[in-house]
Amino acid sequence: MSGVGRRYAGALMASLKGADPEAVLRDLTAFEGWLKDVKGLRAAFENPGVPAGIKENLVRELAGKAGFQEASARFILLVVEKGRVGQWSDMVKAFGETLDESRGVLRGQVVTARPLDGKEAEAFASRLGKVFGRPVRLDARVAPEILGGVQVQVGSTVYDGSVAGALKALREDLAKG
Repeated sequence: MSGVGRRYAGALMASLKGADPEAVLRDLTAFEGWLKDVKGLRAAFENPGVPAGIKENLVRELAGKAGFQEASARFILLVVEKGRVGQWSDMVKAFGETLDESRGVLRGQVVTARPLDGKEAEAFASRLGKVFGRPVRLDARVAPEILGGVQVQVGSTVYDGSVAGALKALREDLAKG
């Protein structure tokens, strides 16, 4: 994640004054989806040849139709105006992390050989929450190379219950003799 993403996320968090941070995060995530899915939208915002007024009208129209928080619309306008749309994903991720941190939620990652369904991911997060004594939000990632099992990282703590990890440990033990 870029320093720009963290700076913008911190500035947004500090500017919320009465706005619902969860709703703002939902808005920013929705806008991120549009940037990925709507052909030409990102290019229009990043193109210096498109007049600022057109970009502003487009943001206001999209935000209005989607029912975005005013704070979300102002932030999107600022990012577009400053030419930072290319760092949007970093900003959204950093804002989510900042929001979690302010609420005492730990963030982590779970890696599995196959995709987890929602209930499995919730069960991992719940169990880890009990271990750490506070809520845990996990990002799930699929990595077939772990062969099976699971790898979990929360902060600097790593649990490796993968088949690949067990094979590596066995190989090291056998090499020691």
